[in-house]
Amino acid sequence: MVRSAEALARRQERSELRQEQVLDAAELCFRAEGFHGASMARIAAAAKMSVGHIYQYFESKDAIIIALCERRFAGFEHLLMAVEQDKRPAATADIDTWIAQFAWWIDPVRAPLTLEIMSEAGRNPRVAEVVARIDRRFREIMRHSLISAAAEIPTEEVDARLEAIVMLSHGMTSRITADRDADPDRLLAAFRSAVRRLIVTPAG
Repeated sequence: MVRSAEALARRQERSELRQEQVLDAAELCFRAEGFHGASMARIAAAAKMSVGHIYQYFESKDAIIIALCERRFAGFEHLLMAVEQDKRPAATADIDTWIAQFAWWIDPVRAPLTLEIMSEAGRNPRVAEVVARIDRRFREIMRHSLISAAAEIPTEEVDARLEAIVMLSHGMTSRITADRDADPDRLLAAFRSAVRRLIVTPAG
């Protein structure tokens, strides 16, 4: 029984490694050619696997895109959760620490694929469902942080200010993608200035 469990665990580990191998290859292909330009054959070649082998782990290219969405945004979620678990969001330094996590959105390598995912969500209902679910998770985490950090903001204004922060973060991704000469540090500084006003400025 123990050997059986160990064998099952090893198979599961191998399967997860193969899935990551496919996702790594798919990410490279999608960044270069877009979701619709990159064929399964190209992904298979990049992964050094056959197309048939890939189908053992993902039922379709849509399934790869969806798994990549989950993996891509999990990184930002973990950053937010790590700050949230500190339980010290009220101080100025901690607000800046929270804001600093949004640098995730302006990584020059990550940003174009993030926009590709958003664009695909407008065309593909399955991807849209995943993106909406991820968005709800982000908002739940951020809303809790915002309420803790911005004690002076009336409850009825929290959602509006949260919406503004979300729009600003998406805007940074657009800017770093549209202007390859844009300075990520300057973008983040502008974002920090705007968000601090949203967080620390009371109503009225």
